[in-house]
Amino acid sequence: MTPERWRQVGELFEQALLVEPEDREAWLAGASAGDDALRHAVGRLLQEDERANRVGFLPPPETSSASGAPTMDWTPPVGSAGSTREGILRLRASFIDETGGFTPRQAIVSQESRRAIAEPPDVVRARLRELPLVYILILCASLIWRYAVFGENGPDLYLVDGTGLIALLAIVALLWSRVEISLAGLKALELGMIGLLAARVAFVQYRLMLAFSRLEDRMMAQLTFKNIVLLTAVLILTYGLFVPKSWRRAAVVVVPLALLPFVTLAALAIQQPVAMDWLFRGWQRSTMPRIWLFTFDGIILAILAVGATYGARAISRLRRQVAEARQLGQYRLRRRIGAGGMGEVYLAEHLLLKRPCAVKLIRRASAADPRALQRFEREVRLTSTLSHPNTVDVYDYGQTEDGTYYYVMEYLQGLGLAELVERHGPLAPGRVVFLLRQVCGALREAHAAGLVHRDIKPSNIFAARRGGLGDVAKLLDFGLVLPTIREGVGTLSGEEQILGTPLFMAPEQATGGRETDARSDIYALGAVAYYLLTGRPPFDESSRLGALIAHARDPVVPPSRVTAGIPDDLERAVLRCLEKDPSARFPDAASFGKALAACACASDWTQELADRWWRDQDKRA
Repeated sequence: MTPERWRQVGELFEQALLVEPEDREAWLAGASAGDDALRHAVGRLLQEDERANRVGFLPPPETSSASGAPTMDWTPPVGSAGSTREGILRLRASFIDETGGFTPRQAIVSQESRRAIAEPPDVVRARLRELPLVYILILCASLIWRYAVFGENGPDLYLVDGTGLIALLAIVALLWSRVEISLAGLKALELGMIGLLAARVAFVQYRLMLAFSRLEDRMMAQLTFKNIVLLTAVLILTYGLFVPKSWRRAAVVVVPLALLPFVTLAALAIQQPVAMDWLFRGWQRSTMPRIWLFTFDGIILAILAVGATYGARAISRLRRQVAEARQLGQYRLRRRIGAGGMGEVYLAEHLLLKRPCAVKLIRRASAADPRALQRFEREVRLTSTLSHPNTVDVYDYGQTEDGTYYYVMEYLQGLGLAELVERHGPLAPGRVVFLLRQVCGALREAHAAGLVHRDIKPSNIFAARRGGLGDVAKLLDFGLVLPTIREGVGTLSGEEQILGTPLFMAPEQATGGRETDARSDIYALGAVAYYLLTGRPPFDESSRLGALIAHARDPVVPPSRVTAGIPDDLERAVLRCLEKDPSARFPDAASFGKALAACACASDWTQELADRWWRDQDKRA
């Protein structure tokens, strides 16, 4: 299959997801323009998507149809622009489950591209069973009240209520039976019930208001309208509470409901102008037409309609959040705790060991980019080869059945250095030395293995609490790590593409003019030291391009001019790291670590002080 064909399938599938499930088959027949192979391939994807909504994962796709219907190969030819791996990833990435087990869609797609969760028919049916019971109670209460207050006031009203009760009881029996009902059938029942109650409300309002108006009992006519408004409010609220829906579908129902009492009143005034002329006259001392007395009811129903529509959106969001708690293998997702260069990071728990861990998922957009996917795989592979205690530990790595890549690493309690400075301001020089010496140890191992991190920044260094100790530095996110030995390693960043964080990027990395090596990480670590000491990066430019130019061209303002009290020896070490010429910097992490250890303030912050500081934070929390 050609890359163009893969793109056609993916685009048509994405469009089909925006169509209501019961209308998709007819829509797809028209959209495929007679291309049976295309229609069948997209139809199978839609079936898999619906199955994933029920079980949480997508099963491996089949390559043929038992029915003999036209099929499309699931694997494009090897060696083509749409290679096997790339094609499958692109296709699978396009139908990642909305509630998707361990791969919540909001961790993979942008917020703007979300669609409402399509609940399976059995879930919709279970929630819909409660609605007719509520309506039966409403009808019974209304019938009893009307008989107790008015007595026998017309057999037609009782006939309407009796017919409604019989219909609702039949719907209850159907929903609780074993008869299979499609999603379209359930939606038809839902609309039928709300339509039945709406018609009954309009009929009762018309009959009673007309009867009281003819008797010139205007107070009872107005009271009837008020009661109808209350009953309509109940219908709006129960619909919003019990019926699974998107906010758009909720609006389609609740807006007509809110208008119904006023439409009925208008029809009554037009058809019965003599009996209803009191609406347009004032009474006694007031000259205001009586119809203005009903405007407040309109305001209340409008507020309820907007509230029910917004509530549908909120409930849909909550359902999505609940769906995130599904499990993947032995791991259960708990909550999002951060984001990396290519994916989201979630707190998870191993089901058997009950051990907390952090799980990183590659975003959907990155999954469709083979270079990004290779960087993700390389991040896991290379990080797992490092064993230094100040490098984050990787426990597990894998791929879900829907094609989403993830890896599991140790869960760290504490604060990232960026958050630490944001909360508590610039750090004491001794504490900066204490933390960065540990990072130098982690980099020493990585550089000895021929790896350059290329994205060292405050948010990628964590001040953790491990084994009862505080301020245990952990180096994170090796997503842009690059081997310094290039034999057999193709570029994964793309031609002329600059990857990294501009505010902490070495000049050679910012300009792309020279190859990065271990000294580029030394520069970035010096920029981190500058930030920790002053609360701002060396070049606090507002734009990405401005930061890149400043790193390559402008001299660094000594940190002591920004924040007083920085020791001279520490400042010299930091400024040496920030030299434009790589040869003028420390040659390796070990040299920088030794320079930090030789600073007079190195003994100002000890492990005991770190532990005490974290205990104080616990007391304040």
